[in-house]
Amino acid sequence: MEKPKTVLIIEEDIRYGEMLQDALGEFGYNAYLAYSATGGMDIVRQKKLDIIISDINMPSVNGIQLAEKLMKMYLDIPIILITNTHDLNLIRHALKLGIIDYLIKPINLQELPLVVDKNLERKRLESQRVQENKAEILLKALKALMRALDAKDAYTCGHSQRVAALAMLMARELKLSPEEQYTLQLAALMHDIGKIGIPDSILNKTASLQDYEFDIAKDHPVVGSQILGEIEELSEVASAVRHHHERYDGSGYPDGLRGEAIPFFARILSIIDTFEALVSNRVYRKGTDKAHALEEIQRNAGVQFDPELVKVFANVIKNVAVDNGNTTDERAFEFAVDLPGRAKEAI
Repeated sequence: MEKPKTVLIIEEDIRYGEMLQDALGEFGYNAYLAYSATGGMDIVRQKKLDIIISDINMPSVNGIQLAEKLMKMYLDIPIILITNTHDLNLIRHALKLGIIDYLIKPINLQELPLVVDKNLERKRLESQRVQENKAEILLKALKALMRALDAKDAYTCGHSQRVAALAMLMARELKLSPEEQYTLQLAALMHDIGKIGIPDSILNKTASLQDYEFDIAKDHPVVGSQILGEIEELSEVASAVRHHHERYDGSGYPDGLRGEAIPFFARILSIIDTFEALVSNRVYRKGTDKAHALEEIQRNAGVQFDPELVKVFANVIKNVAVDNGNTTDERAFEFAVDLPGRAKEAI
């Protein structure tokens, strides 16, 4: 049975917001309510949302500013704005920024679910179109960026390739569609691309990083998502890249997302990225063995990692031979052969 769609309503008028929440609830939606952009962002960080309905006129941060902030986070949540007046210039500006639709008060409550459904379907069709058209662009971008990263740091490039191999095994276990496999593979290969922007003195430092150096290094998911986000067809990949250092308990970075609010592919990459880093040899330490690395992952289930995905990963890794960061299990190669033709070329 399909889960009810989740809607976030942001409306500073308490009574009006409650009226919208009740109306959507009667039509079977799971509706959350916030009375400010700040309160709305708190819900965004904690809940997986299908769509947001936001008043354009709010104190401190208005609806358009909120939309701009969400777009920078690459969460790809469609936004409908509520406005009091039919201001064509304002509406044009909002739509140009990526707002999917608008409603003018007073809202017809009987038509509200139709508007929500229409825009969810529009977003689904748009995502499908992007998926169908993106393959050639993705491959060209991938090859160019991976060459640049390899020239800067061969370890990071090799690490990303090993993360991608494990990600494909996870994809098989999760029974992902070919399109989802392709997106996950690209995200795995590109998850550290933001390290292109980290100075070599920090990236290759063998001693412990100073606090300011660590802060610079922590920017790499944001830098990576900005690089990839310049290409519309890579928006879902950019989202996974930006959020692969979020933690399930909300204490990660860069945006402090929590639980299922963290994009699905980012939750997968978080587990694999950490595991691969633990078992890999570095210039400043020897990698741990597979069993100890898996124990560390399992110990942090529900804290750093999605506990259900940890269970899946544990099933996968028990059948994979890992030697100092090299994934040698034959299944990794077999799975790559099963991918769509264009995706196979990206390995």
